[in-house]
Amino acid sequence: MLLNQRPSFIVWWEDLHVGVQIAATFLVALILLWVAHVALLNQPVGRGLIYAVFWAVPVTVVVVGGTRTERARRLRSEGRDPS
Repeated sequence: MLLNQRPSFIVWWEDLHVGVQIAATFLVALILLWVAHVALLNQPVGRGLIYAVFWAVPVTVVVVGGTRTERARRLRSEGRDPS
């Protein structure tokens, strides 16, 4: 693999529709954060869920925002229009 090539998973993820990226990221973040709050921080299940929802929102924004930015940068460097 050349240094400027992206792994196929990254290209596949970047090419997904933004709505799918948001849904998938939010769901994974929600589950992982809920487990972390309940198992690691000994929060009650309900409170852990509230904290998980609260923190899953900014995690989703950061991951999807970063993905969209990197995709646009990659397309610009390849000479294609990012829109």
